[in-house]
Amino acid sequence: MLLPETRRSISHVVDLLAEVKMMAAMEHPHIVEFIGVAWDSLTNMCVVSEFMAGGDLKALLSDYEEQNHPMGFNRGKLKIALHIAHALTYMHSLDPPIIHRDLKSKNVLLNEKLDAKLTDFGTSRERVNESMTGGVGTCLWMAPEVMIGDRYDDKADMFSFGVVLSELDTHLSPYWHVKDPNDSSRQMPEPAILQMVATGKLHVKFSKETIKAVVELGNACVSLDPTTRPTASDALYKLHTILANESEKDGFVK
Repeated sequence: MLLPETRRSISHVVDLLAEVKMMAAMEHPHIVEFIGVAWDSLTNMCVVSEFMAGGDLKALLSDYEEQNHPMGFNRGKLKIALHIAHALTYMHSLDPPIIHRDLKSKNVLLNEKLDAKLTDFGTSRERVNESMTGGVGTCLWMAPEVMIGDRYDDKADMFSFGVVLSELDTHLSPYWHVKDPNDSSRQMPEPAILQMVATGKLHVKFSKETIKAVVELGNACVSLDPTTRPTASDALYKLHTILANESEKDGFVK
């Protein structure tokens, strides 16, 4: 939807229309369904999409934290991760591939059964060249190459996916464990965090309760070198394997 302060901006109207075009072209069970567009003028439009009764993943994890829900992965959390990986695999397999560029827990919506679907394609772009430049997305989920304005591709989404895996594990915001060196009661300022992430000196943290294979996948996703990160299909296969193995030995947290 165009906010009142942006309705007279042609660039914002064009951006919304681009998002509409992209949403209308995608059809997948783990991407929020596009219903249509409502408007009474060219500058007063809104996108209509399916209603997701479970809210967003960020809110769910905040509830888990307040309720002292156990850290680590249970079947429900792993299912959410699987659904995100399914959506990314679909997007990255299109011709040309589509890069979300703003994957974070707030942009993962849930239904009443906690089935997950990706939303908010306002910063997504078709990968028409070998790689792109231009920093987009929300900083704490952003890949280092995007932060510094370097060339990037669909592996930028995989970095963000690794950050989301850490959120699913701990229920906390990325880099929650990093404290201000001058005041240990406060979190390190975001610019300092981003500088450390961009240079590979800081990574997201997983809890000791987390399944080892999930930690390995998450750490691979947030590798400083994009070429060493798994593809979405690699991550999807790995998650299916983890689910099968842990179900067999009942290795999930309760």
